[in-house]
Amino acid sequence: MNGFEDAVSCLPSPLRQVVLQIPPEISAMVQEIRLRQDAPLMLSTPRGEFFVTKTGQAGVHPAGDLLLCTRAHLSDCFQILCDYSVHTHQQEISHGYIAVKNGCRAGIAGAAVTENGRVTSVRGITSLCLRIPRRHDGSARELARRLLVGGRLYSTLLCGEPASGKTSLLRDLARGMSTGEYGARLRTAVVDERGELSGNGCLSLCDILLHCPKAQGIEQAVRCLAPEVVLFDELGTVEETEAVLAGLNSGVSAVATAHCRDISTLLRRPQVKRALEQGAFEKIVLLKGRAHPGSIDRILSADEVLGNSDGTVRRDMRPLSGRRVLTPCGWGEERESV
Repeated sequence: MNGFEDAVSCLPSPLRQVVLQIPPEISAMVQEIRLRQDAPLMLSTPRGEFFVTKTGQAGVHPAGDLLLCTRAHLSDCFQILCDYSVHTHQQEISHGYIAVKNGCRAGIAGAAVTENGRVTSVRGITSLCLRIPRRHDGSARELARRLLVGGRLYSTLLCGEPASGKTSLLRDLARGMSTGEYGARLRTAVVDERGELSGNGCLSLCDILLHCPKAQGIEQAVRCLAPEVVLFDELGTVEETEAVLAGLNSGVSAVATAHCRDISTLLRRPQVKRALEQGAFEKIVLLKGRAHPGSIDRILSADEVLGNSDGTVRRDMRPLSGRRVLTPCGWGEERESV
């Protein structure tokens, strides 16, 4: 199955049978399948959100007999995502998601159950967002060319808004580094806390720490696996920053992602700003955004970012040419205008 079919397989049968009838030109660019109680099923794409009818047609306007999600649909889908064993996913659920074996990840919304001020579970599920796991082999080739110098990879932070292609680029960079497809073959460790990076099986030559907290996983990888580069998704805590710094002091490069809209919003995140100030990352890659997933806008040094906290860009900060972007037919080249 492809990534879309993998995600659709997590839907209850009444919804699955309809969604599989969606035209290929639409299904090829779907990034997320969204279910909300007593509301139409929605498909998120770079072209916007599509409504789905009961006959499998998709359109940007709510026309026709729309496919509605009931409370029973959400409950059934939740059980499928948990493989009918909710308690085994309790830790993930307390953090607002469920990781599925095929690499699909589902965000969940509902009533939080708290204990001592911490979320321990979610009940009465009202929304599910299924992220489509797709392979984009070759998408990080130009990125690797810019970051790999003399057999060493710059420690790098991939930055962009949600659905801008950060995880896809990170996954393909790990694949290309571990296989040697992008130049020097590097011993590559992947700390896959949510099971989203390695679920599609393309990282067979990487050392994968699955469902391991990132800070602990980075430390464990550096200490026990002797990697040359460690990759993980979503830098979030001070502990993760400290683990990256310890790895750099051991000669290990790190590549991670961070959510932001631009430089100024990136630097408003205290942990990220601290990581840059302490030298955890040498290069910052800014992506174009959700309308152009996987498209690299520019690559900056950490000093350039810290020196331009107002979000302005000097003339020497040129956009990356020949960037690869996701089109309805897959990833392809987008050339700069002359």
